[in-house]
Amino acid sequence: MNANEANSLSIVDYLGQKGFRPSQVKPGYCFYLSPYREEMTPSFKVNLIKNLWVDFGDANAGGTLIDLVMKINPGYTISEAIREISTVAGSSFSLRQPTVSGAEPPDKEPSGITVLKTKPLGNNRAITDYLHSRCISLDTAKEFCREVYYKIGEKRYFGLGNSHENGWAIRNKYWKGCTAQGVSHYQNKSDDLCLFEGIFDLLSYVEMRKGDPYRPDFMVLNSLANLKGAMPQLKPYRQVNLFLDRDSAGKEAAGTLMSSLLHCRDQSDLIRPFKDLNEAWMNRVKQGLKR
Repeated sequence: MNANEANSLSIVDYLGQKGFRPSQVKPGYCFYLSPYREEMTPSFKVNLIKNLWVDFGDANAGGTLIDLVMKINPGYTISEAIREISTVAGSSFSLRQPTVSGAEPPDKEPSGITVLKTKPLGNNRAITDYLHSRCISLDTAKEFCREVYYKIGEKRYFGLGNSHENGWAIRNKYWKGCTAQGVSHYQNKSDDLCLFEGIFDLLSYVEMRKGDPYRPDFMVLNSLANLKGAMPQLKPYRQVNLFLDRDSAGKEAAGTLMSSLLHCRDQSDLIRPFKDLNEAWMNRVKQGLKR
């Protein structure tokens, strides 16, 4: 079984074989309690038409069946995930035809998050304090982010949001999620690009390079699930500098990019020995080191 074959198999059937049942079934999609973390309210959504998943309780989660297996099993490589899917598939699996009633495609796919309004940063003290807790100045964040006021069901919330091609990635001190999956591309008419997983990695990079007149283009994936779709946008650049997380998923993604696109360069030495760029920046600030 190759990756395309594995991803053609039904996510719903895989979850069913592993003992997970949907909490809510609607035309075209269904909700589960997350299969890889504890929660009381179902926020794990499977699109039955596209055969993709997204976890509204985890901004860094979403994608194909292989992505899901690797999320459930953090130590798995892509090959091990495919092997797992192949094993489960032998237990009676279908090809993208989930065995869930009420799967007719809707006229318009409903969204779990409704954005009510956005404002410039600086109006909400809690959001400003959240930025400062991550060692990011308000002036730096204003270039890339806004205050986002939204609701999930009937409950209203607010958070720091960065827009992308399909909506917003939103986070606050207690939660992170997204209205849809998509990448954020900030173009400065440069031949070089810096690629990040999350918005705080980009903000940390800008803080580190304050005073540097050179400004490359930036891209934030918002989730590694968006990597494949972003690759065509990486090809035109002279060089793509990778600042992905130093966990197993980030390292594997960097390896995939460098083997597929020869102009990609791994810059994770700047992060070492920390997990991500924001963690490295926060440690530098707390140690009182000069930029």
